[in-house]
Amino acid sequence: MLDPLRQARERLERLLGLAPAQARRAISETLDCLRQGVDEYIAARHRELQELGIHNPVIFEKIAQELAVLRFAAPTLSARQIRRRIYG
Repeated sequence: MLDPLRQARERLERLLGLAPAQARRAISETLDCLRQGVDEYIAARHRELQELGIHNPVIFEKIAQELAVLRFAAPTLSARQIRRRIYG
């Protein structure tokens, strides 16, 4: 199995015609966005939507919909914790 970041880079190069450096940058920027924890995302998104004049009931519903499709940073796991998740 290939490294997933390498696979993503190669896919961006092939599908979008990006140069390797551009593909690496695109992946880096995307991962930066996805490194937030759930609480960080909720706070930042709430502020952002409030600044647009959106009221809390609508904001809460919108954030709930977004959380259902977004991925968030995984917890830091030791080798032992990873092994236990695999073998129980």
